[in-house]
Amino acid sequence: MKKQGFLKGSAILVGMVVITKALGLVYKVPLANLLGGTGMGYFSAAFSLFTPVFALAVSGIPSAMARLAAENSALGRYADLRRQRRVAMVLYSVTGMLAAGCVVMLAASGAGGSQVRWALICLAPSVVFCSIMNTERGYHEGLGNMLPTAFSEIAETVFKLALGLGIAMYVKHIAAESYAAEKMVFGRICESPSAAELAALPYIAAGAVLGSTLASGLACMGLLVVMRLRGDGVTADMLAHDPVCESRRHHVRALLGLSGSIALAAVVTTLTGMLDMLTISPCLRYAISRSPAAFSAFDGISADELPNFLYGSYEGLAVMLYGLVPTLTAMLGKSALPPLTFSLARGDDKAAARCLEHLLTLSAAAALPCGLGITALSGAVLRSLFAGRELECLAAEQPLAVLGISVVFFGIALPCFTVVQALGKPSRVTVMMLVSGGIKLVLNVLLIPFAGLTGAALAELISCIYVCAAALRETAKLSGCSIDLRRTYIKPAYAGVMCAVTARLCFDLLTKLMIPHRLCTAAAVVCGGGMYFLSLYLLCDDLHASDIFLTRAKQCVRE
Repeated sequence: MKKQGFLKGSAILVGMVVITKALGLVYKVPLANLLGGTGMGYFSAAFSLFTPVFALAVSGIPSAMARLAAENSALGRYADLRRQRRVAMVLYSVTGMLAAGCVVMLAASGAGGSQVRWALICLAPSVVFCSIMNTERGYHEGLGNMLPTAFSEIAETVFKLALGLGIAMYVKHIAAESYAAEKMVFGRICESPSAAELAALPYIAAGAVLGSTLASGLACMGLLVVMRLRGDGVTADMLAHDPVCESRRHHVRALLGLSGSIALAAVVTTLTGMLDMLTISPCLRYAISRSPAAFSAFDGISADELPNFLYGSYEGLAVMLYGLVPTLTAMLGKSALPPLTFSLARGDDKAAARCLEHLLTLSAAAALPCGLGITALSGAVLRSLFAGRELECLAAEQPLAVLGISVVFFGIALPCFTVVQALGKPSRVTVMMLVSGGIKLVLNVLLIPFAGLTGAALAELISCIYVCAAALRETAKLSGCSIDLRRTYIKPAYAGVMCAVTARLCFDLLTKLMIPHRLCTAAAVVCGGGMYFLSLYLLCDDLHASDIFLTRAKQCVRE
């Protein structure tokens, strides 16, 4: 059974994230332009209610399957490996259907308001599809094969792009035709085109969500068919030399015990979005009444709609861009899990320490320049991507600059969570995120009434600083490995600052030369990236960086 090592697995998953996030931008940027701040408020509210249920049902599956599959593979328990896969498929299909029922009940109860009801109903079936898909992904990740995860993620994103945007635009077209013919939109009489557009937004958001659910279903079916044809590398001889020795009940307990504890930590992590949904709009309402002059730039939006507009701009633009980099570094943790578990199961402490060092170094190298670059170019990036939404960009610019710094800390923390879970302490991740959520809740209430959306971003930053420090401490403590701060973080941080400063100076210079805005932004990103790699190379010359890079590249080729 041929396995992919950490470096090759990381390369596959990081490449997958780059492709899916690029396609995701192609999906979400036109969607944000289509829905605007108000529509993105409905879209984000639906996902904020849906995500905790989804996380509880689905998020623990890949890590649990990967860890248990890696252990069975390392110990040669191939019959147990196959039985575990069958049990997991039935078990997680049932839990997915129960979770889907909970989402439908949540919609029927009126949670989030009538504007998000149809979006929640359209989201419900995706829990079942993702439960099945993540079971298959986690199984193959545990066997050291990241390609099924990569291909299915890319396929899901492509389908989401086509179906999500297609259905949303079709719903908007139907609403426009209905208004033109009958002055009504989905049974509601509208007195003006702007009122008709406002009435259609909840249904357009639901159409985009329906496309996302259909995409998950198509990707799930495709993954099952392809992996059925390709197999998992376990031969008949392997199965013959390993008679089944564990019962189905044992596998159910093991799967639920591990995935449940990981899912609990993930649910707590998703509470950030729930806290934002519950606190940002009410606090903004108070801030607007307290100091209306501070929001004079948004005079064209009614007082009743302005809090939801600002919330939608923050979630749909700033938070969406903020989440890109941590997702990438989380893939490094996912690729580290199988080799780390394999090394621990074999008692190879040196290999485990080497895997951990690679993980921390690569996550820092990715998070630092991206986060600081977002801070330096927050307004430029927003206006390049959302050129038709000046008010939304104005609302999101300062919060995104603060969230760029949060990217650094959360991007480093997420892979550490995977290590802590792999070392058998997922409850500690739960505790960390609970404390972080408490910090964010208190700071949201204290800061937003006085600083608006920037206060929400500051609350996120402070909670991320705590999470990063706690995650690094737990990782070092549980693994018994010392972390070289100078080599792992200090030098990349200096190179990241050079990247951000170069990008900002380049953008300002090109803007003065009257070069088109998007070209200025693209050139600034390229110049900043070039400066980062140059600075990192010069700073790390004592480490023979070029030799290390070539050695690792050769390892990837051999693997």
